[in-house]
Amino acid sequence: MDLESVMKKFDRESNIRIWEGKPKVLVTCILAAFSIFCLYVTLFASWLEEIRLTSFVAFIVLLGYIVYPAKKGLQKVNYMPWYDILLMLCGTGAFLYYTANAMTIIQQGSNFEAYQIIIGILGIISIAEVCRRSVGLPIIIVAGCFVLYALTAGLSNPSLWGKLNYIVHYLFYGKEGILSTPVNVCSKFIVVFIIFGAFLERTGIADFFIKISNSIVGGFSGGPAKVAVVASALEGMVSGSSVANTVGSGSVTIPLMKKTGYKGEFAAAAEASASTGGQIMPPIMGAAAFLMADYVAVPYSNIVIRAILPAILYFAGVFIAVHLEANKDGLKGISREDLPR
Repeated sequence: MDLESVMKKFDRESNIRIWEGKPKVLVTCILAAFSIFCLYVTLFASWLEEIRLTSFVAFIVLLGYIVYPAKKGLQKVNYMPWYDILLMLCGTGAFLYYTANAMTIIQQGSNFEAYQIIIGILGIISIAEVCRRSVGLPIIIVAGCFVLYALTAGLSNPSLWGKLNYIVHYLFYGKEGILSTPVNVCSKFIVVFIIFGAFLERTGIADFFIKISNSIVGGFSGGPAKVAVVASALEGMVSGSSVANTVGSGSVTIPLMKKTGYKGEFAAAAEASASTGGQIMPPIMGAAAFLMADYVAVPYSNIVIRAILPAILYFAGVFIAVHLEANKDGLKGISREDLPR
């Protein structure tokens, strides 16, 4: 089965619009410009935090609607519905308004005009929809419940407008809502690692990981399953995504496991278990390590060092389970002639 279609079916982040021809070139240029912008802001710029974060989120909203459709399924080529364009313009414009008027808004305190509240609401709704498209509905339901609680019972202000004013100030204009620690860490650290990881993947590193894993453990009893464990651990160091890890290495290792004699169910389970561990394999760890470092106020290297032993124990556990299964069924490894040098 086509790998891209598998990713689109099971990984929400891979379910993207189809752009071809000149529109594809334009979208690619915008994405490249965003990467350069992130590198510049992280490494060289000394902007006010409100300007840096709002411009970053404005880019995210713009690209979110360009890249992600409203729902899964077959997408029309070079097609973007009018409501997506409207949401994109409203959301991007809301955050760019904050960027352009950052100093004025900071000096305002909590005294906002009606139009500023409306701008804030548009910004919140637009980024919530981008979140739903790229991550899923559950997190939006949780966040929505908290906002609903604040509107109905959580705030002492008796008027609905007063509650709305406070919520928009807190979520959109303050540093405790959208512009809080997760977005701050993402704009400073995570995005740079993702860009460098993308460069590394384009070098064919995934194929190299599978070959080097084959050369190390492929000849042992039940070798292909052990290759899946080692390759998933290596790929996890780069991607931090369990789905991408499973598809990337599993497309090679699962057929090899079945050819060696493993049952299809066990082959899939071994690959899925090993690939899931990619999210706890330093240094990327699915972006969690960056948030942990910022929340507990310790160096990022400290988190990475502490994560090494649990990751090794996890993969050792999967490796041992695979080894025992291979011995139980008397499965042999890959012949020496078929192993890569």
